[in-house]
Amino acid sequence: MNQNYMRAEHAERIEMEKKLREMANIIRQLVIEVGDLKARVSLLEANLPHTDSPAQQRVLPRNMKLEGESYETLGGLYKEGYHICSMAFGQPREEDCLFCIAFLEKE
Repeated sequence: MNQNYMRAEHAERIEMEKKLREMANIIRQLVIEVGDLKARVSLLEANLPHTDSPAQQRVLPRNMKLEGESYETLGGLYKEGYHICSMAFGQPREEDCLFCIAFLEKE
């Protein structure tokens, strides 16, 4: 009976180590994703018009046109498989999104 207990304990330890490795992989992937998101936020913030008031910084004019690098950046995000529309910005997309396409086609 003591040997059966040791086997069960060993199997449990192996299972826990496996789960720990899986969790470490998930954490590693999340750290990479957070780094990517921080880089994207910095890029987007760099393209925002600078104002003195924090309240003014949060609101963008509706008639703001995308030009040059900003437009290319959003197009690149869309090509990478992310939404750029206001409904689901930054979320992964599995197929073409009509809202994103309409946003890209605006002049």
